[in-house]
Order: sequence, then C-alpha cells, then structure tokens
Amino acid sequence: MQRNSSTANVPGSNRSVSARFEIGSILVLLLTLLTSPLTHASEVDSEHLFGFTEGADIGKAGEREAESENIGHLGKAAGRYTALMQNDSVKTLLTDNLRFSANLMLAHFGISGVPGLPDRQLTALQGASFEARYMVLNRRNGPFGLTAIAEPRWSQIDANSGEKLTAYGGLFTLVADKELIDDCLLGTLNLLYDVQTTRLAVVDTWSGDSKLGVSAALSTRISAAAFVGGELRYLRAYDGLGLDVYSGQALFAGPTFYVQLGHGVAMSGAWNIQLTGRSTTGGPLDLTHFERQQVKLRFNSNF
Repeated sequence: MQRNSSTANVPGSNRSVSARFEIGSILVLLLTLLTSPLTHASEVDSEHLFGFTEGADIGKAGEREAESENIGHLGKAAGRYTALMQNDSVKTLLTDNLRFSANLMLAHFGISGVPGLPDRQLTALQGASFEARYMVLNRRNGPFGLTAIAEPRWSQIDANSGEKLTAYGGLFTLVADKELIDDCLLGTLNLLYDVQTTRLAVVDTWSGDSKLGVSAALSTRISAAAFVGGELRYLRAYDGLGLDVYSGQALFAGPTFYVQLGHGVAMSGAWNIQLTGRSTTGGPLDLTHFERQQVKLRFNSNF
C-alpha cells in the first residue's frame, strides 16, 4: 500500500469537489427530513430496505432471524477481478432494543492480471464476526429511528487480495432513519468507522488501516410487498488505526430493491458503481482500496 506523508497533499479535481458538494447537499436534505414533524410510521421493517446502507429497525423481542448476505466486488484497474463474500448469520433479540448475531464469512477469489495483486483462484473460510445492535430511538414512537451497531471480527483471508493473514477489526455504525411519506417513502443516513490490524503470514509484523464513511439512501413502496430506491456512499481509506494517513477515497451510487416473498421471508439487494475516486497513486478512481462495482443480494427469514 502506498503511503502519503500528509493529508494536505491529497490530489484534487473538479469532479471530487462536485462529489463533495453532492454529498453535502444530500446530507443536509436528509437531516432536515429526519428532524421534520413526525409522520405516521408503517409496520415495514426498515433494516434491509436500503441496500448497502442500513435501516434502524432491529425487530421485536423474542424474534430470531437467519440471514444469508452475498456481496460481489468486481473490477480493478486492469485484468479480471472478482471477490465474492457470503456472510451467513443467526440473530436473536433479547429485548425490543437489543439484538445480537453471530456471523460466518466465506470467500471466493478469481484474480488474473490485476496490477499489484497475484493471480489467485481460491474458495475458503474468510472469517467470523459478532454483532450487537442497540436501538436508541424507535421511529414508530419517536421523531426518527436511531441505532448504534458494533461488529468486532476475525479474518484469516485478506478481503482484497485473498492472501493468507491474521486480522482483527471492527465496524462501528450509527444509523438514523425516518418515514418521510406515510407508508410510502423512507430515508436513512449512516455514519461508519471501520478499523483493522493485520499480520501477514510472510512477515511477522502488524500493520493497521481504517476507513471512514457516510451514506444516504431513499426507498419507496411500489406494491404491497416491494420497495425500490437508491443510495449514495462516500468512503475514505487511511493507513493507521486512527485515520492517521490518507490513502484513498471513493464515491459509490446505485439502485436498491426489497421484496417480501412471504410471511417473515424477504429478498433484498443493491448494485453500486464507483462514480469517482482518488488514491495516492493517482487516477480518476480509487481501485487500490475499492472496486469498480459492488453488488449485494440478501435473503432473510424470521422464525
């Protein structure tokens, strides 16, 4: 990974300035909507409505849920790059405000001719994680929904290259959502911080990296059982555990969908494209830390 000695040396462009302006405009709009007068909340569960972006709902006390989440990372600067991640989890609610889940992650890598990455065909256990969600505010009886998420994880395969390693990390997310038009349109805003410390198998030294992100999404009902929408996600990558040295950024956007297949059973997903980005190695996109496209398909069932 290329390192930069100062965040002041980050290259800029009209496109990146425009992207920041668009992000700021959307965040101002959503924050205004989130603090607008309370609307009637429908019974739809908002957690999976928004693709990669999260909703604040967590379910009801006593519920249990099985979920299979499949994420594809597609395309680098050249060559062929495919990284497929399957995250299978079981969730249980202890109270209306607190939910725990255990997650097992499998990975498949198909890498050929990508600069800086060895060719690799591999399918293996990628790692495991534990997640806790605490709902601070319920949008059904408050001004908006607010949920804090903490997900510590262990990994034995690098999620970018497929290289063998030992890594410990955590993803921390703050989620705020609200029903903007009664029983029709919902919006959400996510703030996230991702941190990881890594030891490669070939060298006995530890290194750290971190990411900071913000995302916003809207989802609208098109039938009694289906929603469609769109999301915008901005991510920044750093060397060091404390956002020490800037190393890249990317802006993703794309459509989302959610379909209720039956009682307690649903399918949802998203397709995101990197619209603009920049890394310390240059170029119009950051294809070192991120990919050209990211796709998600999720199945969940309550029992």
